Amino acid sequence: MKKLVAIILALALALSIASVATAAPILSTYNLSGVEFIDAVGWYWTTDVSLVLRDETNYELFYRVYTFGTTDPGLKANKVIVYSGTYSKVESADDEACHFDITLNTVDGIYFEQHGKGFGRNPLGYAMVLDTFAWTDEMTEIAFPDGSDDGAADFIANHNIAGTVITVEDLREDLDDVTLENKIVALPEGFNADITE
Repeated sequence: MKKLVAIILALALALSIASVATAAPILSTYNLSGVEFIDAVGWYWTTDVSLVLRDETNYELFYRVYTFGTTDPGLKANKVIVYSGTYSKVESADDEACHFDITLNTVDGIYFEQHGKGFGRNPLGYAMVLDTFAWTDEMTEIAFPDGSDDGAADFIANHNIAGTVITVEDLREDLDDVTLENKIVALPEGFNADITE
């Protein structure tokens, strides 16, 4: 029995190592964060944007919002939106060393998750998951309550951010310059990745 348990544990460890080794690679990550305090209602609103380049052509753009109130701690809310598709990269138009302009050429998928009563008090108002890679009829009812559109393709078409140019700074271009970061330098004016706004 002990040998069987040891064999099972060894197999489990080998499989976990193999799964880590075959996980999708990350070529680069760039981040931008912001915090806002809404004094009138005593709420904190935090936003994080992360651009993950998986390889020379594929990206994921993560948009995260976390909000919470100081007077009613139960009124919290979390949201994450992940756009994925293809990109292209050129030296930045701002002529700054170590800056690049990343153009999101396509949006091939969108994952959207929202929960917490800070976004509403009825179940669909605050708790939902939409995933264009695993679309269901229930998601259609949530995304298109008026019945005007249907399915993952329409959802992507309605929330397509293709053509967006994101300027990034890459510290690997000059490792001797300790002031550099892997960060998002600028998002386009008026850019908002949030599909609910």
